[in-house]
Amino acid sequence: MSSHFPPLSIKPLQRLQVNNGLLLTAEHWRLAHDYHRQRQNIYYQSLHQAGIVSGLGVCVIPPPSEVAQDYRDGRWLLIQPGVAIDHSGNPIVVPQPLAFHIASEPSISGSLVVYVVINYVDPDRLQGLEERQLLQETFRIDEKITPPNDTDVELCRILLEPGEVQLEPATDVLNPEANELDLRYRKLAQVRSLEQVRVAQVIPGQTGDAVTFAKFSYLMQSVTALYPAIQGTVNQVTLQAGAEQLDYDLLFFTLGQLLTLQESERQTLRQYLAGGAVILLEVSIQEANIVELSAVRQQLRFAIANLTDESEITSVRQELETELKAVESNLTQQLREFLQPIRDFAEDMGIITANSDTLSSNHSLRNQPFLFAQLPIVQNYPIHLFNWGGIVLVVGSLSSAWGIDDTLSLSRETIRGAQEMGINILHFAWHHHQLTQLQQIVKG
Repeated sequence: MSSHFPPLSIKPLQRLQVNNGLLLTAEHWRLAHDYHRQRQNIYYQSLHQAGIVSGLGVCVIPPPSEVAQDYRDGRWLLIQPGVAIDHSGNPIVVPQPLAFHIASEPSISGSLVVYVVINYVDPDRLQGLEERQLLQETFRIDEKITPPNDTDVELCRILLEPGEVQLEPATDVLNPEANELDLRYRKLAQVRSLEQVRVAQVIPGQTGDAVTFAKFSYLMQSVTALYPAIQGTVNQVTLQAGAEQLDYDLLFFTLGQLLTLQESERQTLRQYLAGGAVILLEVSIQEANIVELSAVRQQLRFAIANLTDESEITSVRQELETELKAVESNLTQQLREFLQPIRDFAEDMGIITANSDTLSSNHSLRNQPFLFAQLPIVQNYPIHLFNWGGIVLVVGSLSSAWGIDDTLSLSRETIRGAQEMGINILHFAWHHHQLTQLQQIVKG
């Protein structure tokens, strides 16, 4: 997904005050034009996303005839004419095709990803230009072996394999192989999303659960189509770095991780939660020991929903409804007992948990941005959702339905409902974090 947008510079604009008799110098002229450029850049950064407007295709070409023999190899690209806009709103115009040579070499033991990027270049910052009446704004094309930063607009990337490199156009453009052009990660200039959600999976050491990470990646992939107002990133973190390094709206834990945290890690989480960010826990119905009760409740609900309105079965309906109330009471009691350690943890974090076990119909997790009267049903069991301040608990396998399962058994309706609930959780985390931050003193 899209990267986190760099913050705007909070600096008042200054414009030239013009009076009769003012002697107009080159410096005055520069100040007047800089003012309008800064206004344009602020407008673009606030409402738009950097990227390619049109063109800027990338082709593999033979070595140009004028290059030296040492560079006559299979590493030449042609950058086609086109237009892009960088993160500050500066236009990047490539008026004619340009040949570009890939110089990076992978190590003998491994492959190397090379990124071809383009940047805006302000001619006022170039050295040694002769004085002329008109200056042409220009650009620079680079190859990098680190992912693009905020000022880069990516044109393509290439996975280089050890040995002699012969670049090729991708045979399958959606699944390029080594030494083939990969254009899948080019970003287009477009309207900026309103919410930039940063999510991290908490891992115990240097390696984490790839399956859980993939589930969140599926969720972020769905956001683009279902709710474009949100964009987000997913990472993996440890708690050893300290609260200052947890620059995330949402942290995902397993229950086992949460209940076995050391005191230093708990202190880190206290600081994290105090800043308004959110912790997401997910436990299975097997862990909560409610499999049988949930199954019976579903059967009773299904039976009641399929009864006719005939008067002779009124007594049957009453019996089923009485039995359903008893099952729901037992289910509530079982969940209450299971939730107690989590409530104790929340109170240790400074969160008041009294009378907040169930979500009201107007809770934002139920209705923003998607409306849920009944919570999603995954693997034939409805999920249960709880919230205490900055802690959200899901009982049920919600995340397993954010993407395609191995057996392809999940229905489209199940996947869509789970994804929409996942988006509600992302929105809740972002909104909770933002509103809390707005009433705190900004450091620095």
